[in-house]
Amino acid sequence: MKNLLEFEPIQKFIKAVGPDIERYFGKDPGCIIYLQPDGIFYAQGLLLWLNGRGKKDLALCTMADDGEGLEEGKVRGKKVLIVDNDVISGKSYKRSMEALRSRKEKLAVKDIKFATFLDRPGLTDFFVERYSAESIWKLEELDALDHKIISLLSHNGRMSFAEIGKDVRLSAVAIKHRVDKLLRANILKIQGRLNTERFYELSAGIQIECEGKNIEILIGRLRKKHEVYHIAKRSGKYNLTVSILVQNIEDVEEFIENEIRSQQGVRQIEVHVGELPIIPKTFSLPIE
Repeated sequence: MKNLLEFEPIQKFIKAVGPDIERYFGKDPGCIIYLQPDGIFYAQGLLLWLNGRGKKDLALCTMADDGEGLEEGKVRGKKVLIVDNDVISGKSYKRSMEALRSRKEKLAVKDIKFATFLDRPGLTDFFVERYSAESIWKLEELDALDHKIISLLSHNGRMSFAEIGKDVRLSAVAIKHRVDKLLRANILKIQGRLNTERFYELSAGIQIECEGKNIEILIGRLRKKHEVYHIAKRSGKYNLTVSILVQNIEDVEEFIENEIRSQQGVRQIEVHVGELPIIPKTFSLPIE
């Protein structure tokens, strides 16, 4: 069985934050607290590494992010490090830090820090990776400036190259060059879209079980309908999902009857009607 320190994620964690955490504890006694249920592996790996470097005055314990289950005796008079595997919304970070800060004076805690592998909101003291808007893109295709340009155009498609250039500190010519490059690579598409709330009141999700040989014919038919804003093939019993925008329930029934149920190969349909979609807020008309 592998030692924890042989696992690649633990090695990456320690390589990135271990030296800084070692400096944080210094000569003071410390306690590593892992948040349940996922922080245990990084906390135990970190403890093993620090012990191996001669730091023996460390305790290990756990708690829920609201402080429930904390062994207070293990943190009394020490520097504390909270460890979790990731911080996504920041909720667990804020709750756990507040839970310890509220007991800091009572337990004579010297300091409180937080370490994690992935830090989306950028809150923690020690981290390996941070989620960022740029990191979701393939860096060889898009850089931070490309992403900023796309973001600006997404909010206002009529923004001029000069206006974008002011925002990102590039010339209008440089912006045009980047936009043209994104268009040629089919990364960016500029189109006119209509405001959903101006034309529709409801949406409906339609799950369709369709025979394989007929599904492409059905897709070809539905993609031409202005009510349809989403089509996707699926695995499972219902192998096609279609989302439509309508003004009332009667429109849903009419659409299903005329455009789906009457088509060859359709075996079964399941429908869910609800409010207008939270996203997207706009839709494009099909090209005739």
